[in-house]
Amino acid sequence: MTNLPDKIITARLPAQRLPPAPAKTAQYDLFATFFGNPRDLSNTIELWDAIPKYSVTPRIQSQMRDKSGRLPVYKRVFEYHPAPKADNPTFSCTIKLQPASIETESGYVDFYPSADEEIVEEVIKKIFSDHAYGIHDAAKGESWVRFTLHAIRKELASRGKTRSIPEIKRSLEILSKTVLDVSIEGNNRRKTVYTNPILNDLTRVTRSDYLDDPNAMWAARLPGLVSVSVNNLSYRQFNYGVLMSLSSQLARWLHKRMSHEYTNASLMHPYKMLFSTIQRDSGLLHHARPSSNIDTVQRALDELAESKVLLSYTADKRHNGRAIADVLYTLTPHPDFVTGIKAANARASDARGKLAAPAPLLERADTPR
Repeated sequence: MTNLPDKIITARLPAQRLPPAPAKTAQYDLFATFFGNPRDLSNTIELWDAIPKYSVTPRIQSQMRDKSGRLPVYKRVFEYHPAPKADNPTFSCTIKLQPASIETESGYVDFYPSADEEIVEEVIKKIFSDHAYGIHDAAKGESWVRFTLHAIRKELASRGKTRSIPEIKRSLEILSKTVLDVSIEGNNRRKTVYTNPILNDLTRVTRSDYLDDPNAMWAARLPGLVSVSVNNLSYRQFNYGVLMSLSSQLARWLHKRMSHEYTNASLMHPYKMLFSTIQRDSGLLHHARPSSNIDTVQRALDELAESKVLLSYTADKRHNGRAIADVLYTLTPHPDFVTGIKAANARASDARGKLAAPAPLLERADTPR
């Protein structure tokens, strides 16, 4: 069994605080500097972006609620393999989501975060990478972002994902009230590595505040796992523009996973993934019939091909009698995706040359995958 990391992030609902004064840090400067057009680039975050925290669809949530509108704590197991070394260990992780209780016209109703919150978080992380709005305290391991609702709405609309101000406010409320607990297995036990809301210390701007000062900003503290990744250079540049153009949530998940793990992308080295792995780690395949879930994966792969992430793919079905036991997908990257991965590799190498990063959150062992 893989040894657990010695250093963990455990933050349990601290009192709300305001963001610190901006300070220049080398770690944040590297995080906010991209190789390519910054408009269409952002960062994947080690471990954080692998957590299936947006996997319960609104339709399934409506089926799970009791008559009073309450949801149980949601729990699922997934595996995480840190990039970029092939011989890094695979970690068995457990996520628990304590739902957000949101006031509605019919009373309080529980919500898990889903696709709407996913894309709002992506926009917030993108805003964080702008020096004008991001704050990172390397010594304390804290990261803050300042934003306006108008800025989020404008960015979403520019990416073809229009949301109203009330919808954005609802997503921010869900993100700030959902408590996420992540634990990692090792040494025959589990150790919690993160407990906190997705967005912490959310500071709101009221309508009267906005009328007094149209430039008044909201603020939020980003998850501690994001700050650890900024400090340790364990993030990777990826094509945010392509991600936001994808309509399928599963296609977005596959795109981010490939962007973070597939560091040797080339036409000669296709990316291979099992259907069972996608099902376990994404949490996004909810049909009762396996064939329907396989069709969902195929549609996501087709969309990735249309978006020039994939050049082609094959699906090798493995049978157990007449039933499909699993499917091995072999994904050949599009040259545009390969170019993006090479730029991400160059940027990561450049950052490591400029800053000697400490050991990452998840211990790097020599145990084969």
